[in-house]
Amino acid sequence: MCLYAPVSSIMYELYRQGCTDGGRRRDLVKRLMEDKQSLPVLAHGMGFSRLGKRSRVQQRLSVIIPAQNEEATIGHVIQEIKQLSPAEIIVVVNGSDDRTERIARELGASTIVYQEPLGTDVGRAIGAHAASGEQLLFVDGDFVISWKELVPFVDAVLKECDLAVNKLDHHLRMRVPWSAVTTLKIALNMALGRGELANASLVPVPFAMNRRVLEVVHWSTLLCPPKAYALAVQAGLSVKPAHKVEVDRLNRYRPHKHNKRGNDHSLAALQIIGDHFEALHAIQSRRGI
Repeated sequence: MCLYAPVSSIMYELYRQGCTDGGRRRDLVKRLMEDKQSLPVLAHGMGFSRLGKRSRVQQRLSVIIPAQNEEATIGHVIQEIKQLSPAEIIVVVNGSDDRTERIARELGASTIVYQEPLGTDVGRAIGAHAASGEQLLFVDGDFVISWKELVPFVDAVLKECDLAVNKLDHHLRMRVPWSAVTTLKIALNMALGRGELANASLVPVPFAMNRRVLEVVHWSTLLCPPKAYALAVQAGLSVKPAHKVEVDRLNRYRPHKHNKRGNDHSLAALQIIGDHFEALHAIQSRRGI
């Protein structure tokens, strides 16, 4: 039984302290929660569990990839993921007017297609809802990570933990003074009584989880990664920073999101800051504060 149902979408604006929400279509998530038939048709692809480099590993892995106009990279991303021998690859295509869907389907991936953009992280939540695997791995569609760099995340949730996150604690030594986002990651772990996790977070991909996480934390909370992370830790699920993948060097620079334009923070940073306010509100609400 899921212990943590999502908070009403009407309320979230009150505790994000005016921070942007990244264009998230929370209304579509709410509609899907109320009516499972509102999910666009899942076009089933093929299974890869008997293919790739890990076909002998006992796993049932679902890989979720949100993608918006990623025809230049989605094929390379899927080709790397195939080597993990997943049971399914789910590409959540949203707001695309290029060949992203076609390429994904030609390579055997399952697809969920929304004509409109879903906003930040919503595709991950919807992909998790549709996934059938016992282990779930989340990557992005706009940059390629070698399959070998993803194995530690999958192995961790198979054998060691419930939630495997990107190990980026070396950033604490490299980036002084810390940014507001880094500071809030640390503050969230301290508020959870897990200061030793430092800046561990679900904000950067890749990350992986086992099915136990979705049995405790509602899939819809994945649209706000710090909230999903906080509720999982608060529920006593085990977290491991599994492996370092320098996604900052891989992630595509998007001027409209990442430029500060004379402000203290970019739109991307403001959205993540708001996410942490939302996460802190969630854990305080569970504690009755």
